[in-house]
Amino acid sequence: MSSSNYQTPESKKEALTSVLVMLYEEGPDRPGESTEYLRKNIGIYSDKGGTNSNNAAAQSSETDKLRKENKELKNTVKELNKTIETLRSNLKHSREEARKARSSGQG
Repeated sequence: MSSSNYQTPESKKEALTSVLVMLYEEGPDRPGESTEYLRKNIGIYSDKGGTNSNNAAAQSSETDKLRKENKELKNTVKELNKTIETLRSNLKHSREEARKARSSGQG
């Protein structure tokens, strides 16, 4: 193990705390498998001042961008679901009207 890769217990605690805070901030969108989330994200904070800290800033920026995009997509899905329900309701109403028109024309 080279000295450039050595981490003090304190830096390990800081890295773990940072990742746990990230996990907590996921809110209801939090992943089901938290240990996998920790494995994926612990490296971001493991090397303060080195390449990983630059990586962390880039990944944090990317994460923010993806969260924003995710929120926008969820809103789009909600709007599309409302549109689908409206169209279904209109179709049902139109079918009922057509059925009434046919039955009144036969009698």
